[in-house]
Amino acid sequence: MNTKTKNPGKAFFTIDVERFSDTECIYKSEVPVKQTMLDGLDRYMEILNNHNIKATLFVLTDFADEIANGLKKHLANGHKIALHGERHIPPKLLSDNEFESQITRAKSKLEDMLGTRVIGYRAPCFGIDRQKLDILQKSGFLYDSSLMGFSKARHNTEIDMSDFKKISTSTFEKNGFFEFAMSTEKIFGFNFPVSGGGYVRISNWLFTRFMLKKHFIRSDDYVFYSHPFEFSKEKLPKIKTLKSYDKYYLQCGLSSYVKKLEFIIKQLQKNGYNFSTFEDEIQKSNGVIYK
Repeated sequence: MNTKTKNPGKAFFTIDVERFSDTECIYKSEVPVKQTMLDGLDRYMEILNNHNIKATLFVLTDFADEIANGLKKHLANGHKIALHGERHIPPKLLSDNEFESQITRAKSKLEDMLGTRVIGYRAPCFGIDRQKLDILQKSGFLYDSSLMGFSKARHNTEIDMSDFKKISTSTFEKNGFFEFAMSTEKIFGFNFPVSGGGYVRISNWLFTRFMLKKHFIRSDDYVFYSHPFEFSKEKLPKIKTLKSYDKYYLQCGLSSYVKKLEFIIKQLQKNGYNFSTFEDEIQKSNGVIYK
């Protein structure tokens, strides 16, 4: 029996639009790289277009003007644009004033450049705290998608969401502001991320498949995220100064990632999920017009 028939779940597909040099381990290495690997964005979007799935693109603004035409094309195809920041720096490393100034500038730049209202945000490295979350709401954003209930994530911060109303497995709301948390599944009492990125690409695939299937059966929403380099056809540059773990993170599972994405989409379809965007769900809930 399909447990999703009477109450279909909702699946959200996203991508953090950043250059290969914005990846934290590359950024910290201070080694210049020529490859942006942004061709992976178009490859990812082509896959979603083939399945008629609309995505949200979380964009860094310090290079957004270089890909403005591509972003406008994705907007014309029904996809949504949100903010990933001015530069790829976790907000928890910024003062509250610095964070507010940066997101205000970046939001305005994206809106002016693309002619669309920007209502959503995702923190680089998911590194947000409660103070920054409150600043987002005060700065005109209607949602965030940075919360990750995984204590081992490098920049993860425990955030008190007790004053938010939980409206689905990973969705919270307070006074018209939404948090769309990254999807996790419990095993032995611990949360394991199943929402894409390196967590799906690198982890043992038999284990990950089991966790994904379990999540799709019991959950009523799912959030997938990725990065352009994970779908790029460019060859990864060799950087000798990187730590072994960072090299492993960058290289592992790239050749099979498209197949894993296709598997996830098919499993969501099998379990009766509807594909949506954060923006569309907020518009349905709040009656807000964000264009």
